[in-house]
Amino acid sequence: MLVFLDTAERQLDIPRHSTVEGEVCGVVKDIEYKNDKVYLYLKNVNFISDELKDFKEIKSSSFLCRKLGAVCSFDADYDKISDCGVNIGSTVKIRGKINVYNKASNPGEFDMRRFYISKGYLFSAYSCELLSGDSHKNIIADTSYRISARIGGLIDRSLNPKDAGMMKAILLADKTDLDKETKDLYKDAGAGHLLAISGLHISMFAAITLFFLKKTPLSFKASYIITVFILFLYGYLIGFSASALRATVMFAILCIGKMFNKSYDSLNSMAVALLVTIMIKPLYVLQNGFLMSYLAIISIAVVLPIFAVIGKKAKGVISTLSISTSVTMTTLPVVVNSYYKIPLYAPLINIVLVPGMTVLLMLGISCICLRAIIESSIFINICKLLFAGSLISPDLYIFLLSGKFNIFAIGIHLFLEIYEWLMKTELTLPKAVITTGARGIARCLIYEFILLLSAFIIRKIKLSLWRKDKLINNRIRQSPAYNPTKEIRSIRKKRVLLFAGSTAVLVLNIAAFLIYWRKDKIEFLDVGQGLCVCIQYKGNVYCYDGGSTDRKNIDEYVLSPYFAYYGIDSVDAWFISHEDADHTSGIKGLLNGNITIKEIIVPKVLKDNFSSITALAEDTGTKVIYSSTGDVFTSNDGITFTVLSPDEDFPPDDSNACSLVVLMRTKEEKVLFMGDADTRAEEKVLSFMRGPIDILQVAHHGSANNTNSEYFLCTLKPRISIISCGFDNQYGHPHKETLEALEKTGTYIYLTDKEASAFFWFVH
Repeated sequence: MLVFLDTAERQLDIPRHSTVEGEVCGVVKDIEYKNDKVYLYLKNVNFISDELKDFKEIKSSSFLCRKLGAVCSFDADYDKISDCGVNIGSTVKIRGKINVYNKASNPGEFDMRRFYISKGYLFSAYSCELLSGDSHKNIIADTSYRISARIGGLIDRSLNPKDAGMMKAILLADKTDLDKETKDLYKDAGAGHLLAISGLHISMFAAITLFFLKKTPLSFKASYIITVFILFLYGYLIGFSASALRATVMFAILCIGKMFNKSYDSLNSMAVALLVTIMIKPLYVLQNGFLMSYLAIISIAVVLPIFAVIGKKAKGVISTLSISTSVTMTTLPVVVNSYYKIPLYAPLINIVLVPGMTVLLMLGISCICLRAIIESSIFINICKLLFAGSLISPDLYIFLLSGKFNIFAIGIHLFLEIYEWLMKTELTLPKAVITTGARGIARCLIYEFILLLSAFIIRKIKLSLWRKDKLINNRIRQSPAYNPTKEIRSIRKKRVLLFAGSTAVLVLNIAAFLIYWRKDKIEFLDVGQGLCVCIQYKGNVYCYDGGSTDRKNIDEYVLSPYFAYYGIDSVDAWFISHEDADHTSGIKGLLNGNITIKEIIVPKVLKDNFSSITALAEDTGTKVIYSSTGDVFTSNDGITFTVLSPDEDFPPDDSNACSLVVLMRTKEEKVLFMGDADTRAEEKVLSFMRGPIDILQVAHHGSANNTNSEYFLCTLKPRISIISCGFDNQYGHPHKETLEALEKTGTYIYLTDKEASAFFWFVH
């Protein structure tokens, strides 16, 4: 599997491409309506237009790329799709703006390319127009799609929008209508698994189905066969996620074993499920949900027994807590590397939430069935016949049963409200969510190895003690005069030592894994047409600018994930060159978020231009410092920031010229941040210093308009020059003249639009 992952990563390491308009054809695999758009998911994709030759080469470059499809989006009012009678299985011809999904270009950023590839898609098309489409239909897939849509409609008409979004996520794996606030709440509380169709849902659904079938005259074999058949139908209906496929295969093996009176081994069943998954859906191995699902089974099979070292099998609440804790411990590396934080009280909250899911699923199924019956023409005609001439209108009776007075809908609402209240209460507890940062693959593997090895050794010792205990009991039965007091004390002492030792090993393993050492470095983030620099030095964090004009909400999608990735929850000082959006848009969002910014330093000459940021800073308790040429900011960590420009007499109407130019110094390095400064600022810089310097942030995204003069660059002689600009930006940055001037200095030129974010270690 590791070989497959490595091969997949190398085959899919595709550079950025320009968006090209052209024609593409393919077979419709799925249809989706979300975010006011219509999405067609295509397989067997062929690029028709000559303009798309680069994408043809990508598709033919490897076996994996040849298997990947495209996602095409249409405006919501685009009714030609339905006019053409397009179904799942139809072959369509589409014209749109084509590109490949971008991979994550910053630490912590969501990897869009990896996400869609794991689902079987590499190419995206937007602003699409349907040119042609046949009426061919994949009967099984199209029927499944329409049944799912029908059930979703029944849920929508039975529940309020928020509850409906929740139940569609829980029952149909459809998160389209699930609001972000609810998803974040469940994720932060450690209950995010309840919103995905996981093994938990499949096992509960199977248990419910089997319970009712056993109440019928059917034989137990027939009940098992029908249950497995229903599970596979349900799995197909919801798209067989990695965890759903694993749980269905394992349950099928369990049923086969029971029918033939054979014992069941969870690890062997898991191995079979893993083989089936890799054969049917090999790209699932790229999903974190895949790892979570299989690690959860390993935890129950291998780690859970160590919680019974006292000698008795746990029952009731203790059993549930043991399962929850073992799963949490085993999946910890995946959780940390997925969310960069851990919900401390997740094992406790799941004691309440998980058992309630069985009732919630039954209420959901009952609500759907009731609504389907009420909407049937037979039921409506019966109502009209029974209530004809009575005071109660048949339509009113139907409304009472199907609307707000539907007892199942009321039950669902109450359950979800209680769940939400419990999770919000949990998050008010001290250290409810701990930001951990990500961990390397090596540390994750070491952690899992120690955990599983400890579990294996503890299990062996426990089995040995159990055998001794059994031997003593047999000797007592054979010889009533035998006095085993000394042996019993010895066994009890060993059990106590085993309990204490195993607890210490587990706690130390977790502590060693969670301890985080942040390495000193400077990182130029890829924010598109904008600039953001983050410096991590001896435990302190400093930033320079943080905005973009072509990437929206970078505070949410770039900066916050970046800080979470490194376990950063506060910034000591944030220097802002000037107020333009491509330098400040993300900072404004962060001031309203969970990151604490202690100080913001802005140019004094542009004081009046920072009113919006100043107001936000005052609301959050952030100190604002107005700076000008000659100001020096020092820290006890040995790093200094010297402001080289602008002077207070610079013209405030030219914000680029008034950019805050900062020289950062450590014992070994000199780094110069120029913002969007022009030649006047260059003169100020050269009046303070000469080269060489280690790193230069090239001014104004590499522009050659009244900045980045050849004399200035050759005088500074930077070893490394960083140009932060957007891919295919409208300004043509970086300009050819700037690149030529930089080349004359012999510097290494790094472009964020071509090579993503750049980081450099500090030398001590």
